[in-house]
Amino acid sequence: MTKPPDKPVRYRILAHANLRHYLPGAKEAAEIRTKRPLTARMLLKALKIPESEVMAVMVEGKAVELDSVIAKSCVVEIFPVLSGG
Repeated sequence: MTKPPDKPVRYRILAHANLRHYLPGAKEAAEIRTKRPLTARMLLKALKIPESEVMAVMVEGKAVELDSVIAKSCVVEIFPVLSGG
């Protein structure tokens, strides 16, 4: 029996604060389309965002681990590490 092809997935990426410069055109939002679901870590890698600069990744308002598979088309928000003094 053959495996059915993976369903295409569309992620709307919202990068906050200083992470915006990693998105095409340095805009607040971008869209990534893939042939199969990705993990949060894979999305960061695709956008060339260093994990060390990321405090949290949220999918539809809920924090997810970097190895969590984002199985459906949705909004993914990426928040930078906060610093202050």
